[in-house]
Amino acid sequence: MVVKHLGQITDEIVNNWQNRYEQKEGNHYCPDCGSIIMQTTCYVSLHLKIFRSLCAGPGEVQHINYPFCPVCDGEIHQVTACYHV
Repeated sequence: MVVKHLGQITDEIVNNWQNRYEQKEGNHYCPDCGSIIMQTTCYVSLHLKIFRSLCAGPGEVQHINYPFCPVCDGEIHQVTACYHV
């Protein structure tokens, strides 16, 4: 299984995922190579800002969709990240 680690993410990064690819005819396409965009789950561990350097939190994990290009990004099965609240 191929797992990609994104580190700490922000709302701005997540919003950019949605605007990164071109949409036409009901699908999204990579603007660089033209491939149809795939999707996997990003598991986001919630951390508390007061423990920023330790990346500690309540242990809650949110699941969000993560789009990727199978040609440019390679094969990805799962994505992990953290979000500081």
